[in-house]
Amino acid sequence: MRRSRFLPAASWLLLVGVSVVTPCAARAQQVPDASGLSNGVAITARELQLEVFIDGAPIGLIGAFRQLTDGSLAATREETRAIGLEPRREAIGTDKLVHIDRLAGVQYRIDEASQRIFFTVAETARAPRVIDLSPRRTAENPIPLTSFGGVLNYTLFANSDGTFFRYPLNLRGVSGNFDARVFSPYGTLSQSFLANSAVRQLGFVRLDTRWTYSDPERLITYRVGDTISGGLAWTRPVRMSGVQVQRNFALRPDLVTLPLPVLSGSAAVPSTIDVYAQNVKTYSGAVPSGPFEITHMPVASGAGTAQVVLHDSLGRETVATLPFYVSSKQLAEGLYDFSMEAGFARRFSGIESNNYDRRPIGSASARYGLTNWLTLEGHGEGGGGGLINAGAGAAFTLGSWGAASLALAGSRFGGLTGGLFNASFETNIRGVSIYARSQRTFGNYLDIAAVTANCTFLTGNVCAVPQWGTPAFPPSILGGFAVTNILPPRAIDQFGLGVPIPFDSSSLSVNFTQLQNALGNRTRVLGFSYSRPIIFGGSAFLSAFKDLANERNFGFFAGLSFPFGNDITLSTGAERAPDGVRFITSAVKAEKREEGSYGWRLRNGEGYRTDRFAGASYRASFARVEANVQQYANQTRATGQAEGSIAVAGGGVFFGNRIDDAFAVVDAGAPDVEVQYENRPIGRTNRQGKLLVPYLNSYQKNKLSIDPKSVPVDADVTTTNEIVVPADRNGVVVKFGVSQTPKAALVAFVDSAGKPLRVGVRGRLESDGQPFVIGYDGQAYIRNLSDQNAVRIDVSEEGSCVAEFEYAPRAGEQTVIRGVICR
Repeated sequence: MRRSRFLPAASWLLLVGVSVVTPCAARAQQVPDASGLSNGVAITARELQLEVFIDGAPIGLIGAFRQLTDGSLAATREETRAIGLEPRREAIGTDKLVHIDRLAGVQYRIDEASQRIFFTVAETARAPRVIDLSPRRTAENPIPLTSFGGVLNYTLFANSDGTFFRYPLNLRGVSGNFDARVFSPYGTLSQSFLANSAVRQLGFVRLDTRWTYSDPERLITYRVGDTISGGLAWTRPVRMSGVQVQRNFALRPDLVTLPLPVLSGSAAVPSTIDVYAQNVKTYSGAVPSGPFEITHMPVASGAGTAQVVLHDSLGRETVATLPFYVSSKQLAEGLYDFSMEAGFARRFSGIESNNYDRRPIGSASARYGLTNWLTLEGHGEGGGGGLINAGAGAAFTLGSWGAASLALAGSRFGGLTGGLFNASFETNIRGVSIYARSQRTFGNYLDIAAVTANCTFLTGNVCAVPQWGTPAFPPSILGGFAVTNILPPRAIDQFGLGVPIPFDSSSLSVNFTQLQNALGNRTRVLGFSYSRPIIFGGSAFLSAFKDLANERNFGFFAGLSFPFGNDITLSTGAERAPDGVRFITSAVKAEKREEGSYGWRLRNGEGYRTDRFAGASYRASFARVEANVQQYANQTRATGQAEGSIAVAGGGVFFGNRIDDAFAVVDAGAPDVEVQYENRPIGRTNRQGKLLVPYLNSYQKNKLSIDPKSVPVDADVTTTNEIVVPADRNGVVVKFGVSQTPKAALVAFVDSAGKPLRVGVRGRLESDGQPFVIGYDGQAYIRNLSDQNAVRIDVSEEGSCVAEFEYAPRAGEQTVIRGVICR
């Protein structure tokens, strides 16, 4: 709704005063003749700004109207709707304006002396007052920050050879996972790779190399290099190298993409309204009499209920309840999502550095919210030597009962054709959630994932012995992988049931999965889980599975878990696997994110195979380290791991914990200052007064603060809180402006009689005009002082006084100057 042309009534009257001076009677008394004259006086078109009353009650808005030469009144469609009238199509003239006299059920009277218009409106002619509960991006939202810098994330891992108690310790090798990136306002260039060192062997595997740039205004992310193609629920994305353009709703966390429920109603008299979504109050405010709509309620996906509670001036209460169902598969009306990419398919990622199929490929996926209940989707892909694959689908709600989706696709490759059908359904009835999905492929259905796997396709949709190319990759390493996982499965069936049991606060879930691969082999697995809270804050749980195609393939895990203080959890249980039964007891202390946090894990498993484990971890300011010892059957080994980052930003090099997204370099200006992230301690500044905070979220508001109690007593602090919004995997520098040589003092002023000056009186430093305010006991904190100082204080509206004083700072102490007389 556009509100820019409206002001609160009181404000508008102050602005326009009596600017409209030509007297005008009610429209009923202005009846022009055929020549455009009214009582012999020509009427000219003019603009009117009138306070709006409907059925005798003010709506708190000023309406902008146009009085035409025939004396009638008109307004734009947006204006008409905003003042509470429905702009019917039959009332819109050739001038694109809504002619008020053509609105059925609407009568009006203009009181030009008071600049008011009084409407009498039938209920059917009123437009609902829209109450939008969605968070809105405003000019106050910080712009995403970008800078120049770089980050290297690393994980180093070493393990022994199973003879841990021998001396000297014989290491099997050291391996590392590295992720480097260079960021700038022009995007981020990243490179990841694996390296390992074993006995007489050194290995290096390149992972992904790509440049990424995100445009938060258009909600688009561009990628060049290694990426993963986009897709839908019924498609199979592939790794590839090329160019990708993709919608990215994560760039606008305030944007609501789901088709949220709309509540509507009508208030007979002006009332107050309370809105509850899933038993949580989400809005409280006032509504005028007439219809209203509540949009963009903050609700979670799934089934729920919303309540609207109206309270009128007599205290009467009216409650309306609306059940709804929100599906994450849908888009709000008018929104669209897409992904387009073109390049070359990548094979054996993580095993080989540069194995790409030489045949170009391309794909595109799109979703569009046609209405709030229907989302259309489509996908197409091709290349790889002649593949053509296309499909379309729809996701839709079934009222408050649930949601469903349907999709059809077809393919053609080398004379082979095939099809795909996919359907899903989800619902929640009285707390019981049900999910079902079925997918079938027919004929010789193929996709990019299949045709770029370097296989030879035979009749019957069977992949022959792989021709791995150069360098040769032995087929024996993959076993049956080439046939069963490269080709699309013949059938997938999934069913899930979740049942809350209210009388004992427990929950039960059952799931079933059936998979038939390209060769016709079937796998059918039935799963079951149950949990409930017990005494002392603990919980009891049971999970089990059964492979219906293999009687011996059965297992379960049952146990108890209890939380203790200091983030410690103790659990015990029994496990049944195909090899036998084992009893397991474990204790875990969770590690936190802040510097100096530590954790440990102990586990003992006795039964068909011994399994004992002990490990500890510590999070330092420069890295996180972990050491473990494990006995499995007759083998014992030790492992060690260190992970962290090296960041270059803000003119310095910093060693810290892993930076998976964005980060900040906090410059507090003083050493050993406690820094907090989202009101939780995260570490202390180093000798240069800086600290690396590695856990920021891109394109979201991140709150950083310092604890003023940890700042030196003689330091000057300009601010203790900052809100920053970093760009994608970028780094920002946050300066809190703490100065340990502030040249500032607390000065207590008195008048000629020796009484402290009045609270709230303002003054200024004569040398540079630095302002200050007098507080309690005549004290004021003044900056930019010199050895000799003069100030002028406005003690009253009639005059001011002047005071002079000397300033001599003392290291480690706050300078206080008392008894300064202002004359």
